[in-house]
Amino acid sequence: MKELVIKNGLLVSPANGYRRTRKDILVRNGRIAAVEDEIAWEGEAVDAAGCLVTPGFIDIHTHCYPKAFLGLSPDVLGIERGATAILDAGSSGADTYEDFRENYIKKSRTKVFTLLNVSKEGLLRGHELDSMEKLDEAALKAMVKKYPDEIVGLKVRASASVVGEMGLKPIEEAARIAKEIGKPLMVHVGNYPPALTEVLKLLDKKDIVTHAYHGKKGGILTDTGEIIPEALEARERGVLFDVGHGVASFSLRVFEKALAKGFDTDLISTDLHVENYEGPVYNLAAVVSKVTACGEPLEEAVHKCTCAPARHYGLADLGEIKPGYVADLNVLELAPCREQVQDSIGDTIELSEKLVIKKTIYSRGEQSEIFEQNP
Repeated sequence: MKELVIKNGLLVSPANGYRRTRKDILVRNGRIAAVEDEIAWEGEAVDAAGCLVTPGFIDIHTHCYPKAFLGLSPDVLGIERGATAILDAGSSGADTYEDFRENYIKKSRTKVFTLLNVSKEGLLRGHELDSMEKLDEAALKAMVKKYPDEIVGLKVRASASVVGEMGLKPIEEAARIAKEIGKPLMVHVGNYPPALTEVLKLLDKKDIVTHAYHGKKGGILTDTGEIIPEALEARERGVLFDVGHGVASFSLRVFEKALAKGFDTDLISTDLHVENYEGPVYNLAAVVSKVTACGEPLEEAVHKCTCAPARHYGLADLGEIKPGYVADLNVLELAPCREQVQDSIGDTIELSEKLVIKKTIYSRGEQSEIFEQNP
């Protein structure tokens, strides 16, 4: 369709001044044409009375290249879970990106951007950086140069299971290359070695630490529950910290302690892949529900998976409810409940309310479609 109105919704888009503000939204030719107190309309309409309306979610950490060992199709992890734009976080590398692009990205309804793995093969087999022979710098730079608007950053995994005996060296190389090409680097932090304290020293402004609140040894908390100095120093330099829930990478207790110390997350993502998309992660709404139960304000949580990632990665006209922007929107219920939910290490928290996505409006060119979500 080319025109519709979303009526009576409580808009949540802090960058645009909306904090559960009742407004109508006119969508025309795939763009937000107007946001008004009331829009008289006799055409197709979505009645969002009693619901929140947010920008379409932007999930900066997914694995949506099905040929990679964790991968699922972009639409399974994107539109079907309320994310109208997603970033694939390192599933493809210089040798595999064009296959990913031609056979999956171009055929998906979800908008897909890529964090290219510094390993030339990406995540075809795992252990992708246990040898420097797996890093082809010239091919990496050439691929980024060829698709500068689609490859929006680089990805590397700083974990013993990935780098093997190579230690910090692949991470050092990734940080150097990212700086040279002017793209942010996302670093997965996990099992020692290399040490998080040493990884953080390599990162600079706009780089991202994902899985920042994992519950493994050697994380962002000291043995006495303080934030490690290297994390504080990294944040001062402009390094960002991301939830990146994943299958083994988010601890409710660590996040609660970090919040209490004033070390809030900058971005919220899922790390959705084949092992967690049916639980415990499910979708971004479920992750937002967990972090808000820990004390994160809902409006700020929405900002951190809409406007904040769009601005950080330069995703033009996405992530805001603003005239002229792409008409990607979610209609959600904030449902009261008493429900125990798990993090990725088995700890639980009781939700008193949770976000449930009802409808996702997504737009391509001049066409907009409504995807009815299953609760």
